[in-house]
Amino acid sequence: MKRIHLFEFMDLKWYPNFLRKIQTKILQVIMTGTAGFDYTVQYIKSVMEKTGKNKIIDLCSGASGPWLRIYKKLSSEETEIVLTDKYPNIEMFKEIKRLTHGKIDYMEKSIDAMDIPGNLTGIRTVFTGFHHFKPGGVKRILLDAQEKRQPICIFDYAPSRILTVILSPITFIISILQFYFLSFFARPFSFLQILFTNIIPIVPLVSAWDGFVSGMRKYGKDELAGIIREIKTENYEWELGEDRNLSRMTPLVYLTGVPVNKR
Repeated sequence: MKRIHLFEFMDLKWYPNFLRKIQTKILQVIMTGTAGFDYTVQYIKSVMEKTGKNKIIDLCSGASGPWLRIYKKLSSEETEIVLTDKYPNIEMFKEIKRLTHGKIDYMEKSIDAMDIPGNLTGIRTVFTGFHHFKPGGVKRILLDAQEKRQPICIFDYAPSRILTVILSPITFIISILQFYFLSFFARPFSFLQILFTNIIPIVPLVSAWDGFVSGMRKYGKDELAGIIREIKTENYEWELGEDRNLSRMTPLVYLTGVPVNKR
């Protein structure tokens, strides 16, 4: 089944930012509470070793993604992690910085993954965010890293689209319940969070839709391979693969890129 780029509420400019913040906050609880992205650490470490860089610029961070869980696993006191987003959740970013005693920092200004300032250098990472971009946007992000000779690491779990459609009634129900109940664990609390998640369940319903659309949008290994073939050069090395340690049906698709010096 071909990739279908339907709309996600969190991508819409008119979507209320306070609802977006609630969604990303609960997503952060989900990503921190599961081991799925623990498997990405080995690939990030490999890029760090190849490049000698220890600064990480996380793009499309949401409310911090899995960093609260995995930052210690990089086992380096010198590692610097900076969270960025087009719609930065400053409240959550501040909380993450406090919880990690400053090990994870953030940028308050909006950072578009397709338009990264030239002075923002380091290993770029994207967790579960690539599906927000159409193929042209994906190509632009990867090409920018290659042309500016900045390392990049992309991670996402990519289920079969046919399976996504078949299981959609079940996943809708699970997603609604998940967002409803995990709201009680998303800190810091707010009245709006309780109102629009647990009293008027707008956030669970919208999140269920966005979750389904995400599954239909996600890039598989073959699709990313096609984009890499279009931009590949001799002075930049790409590694693309699937990690099935967590699930054989929903593999972790990883793509890393590092600049190389050809003699």
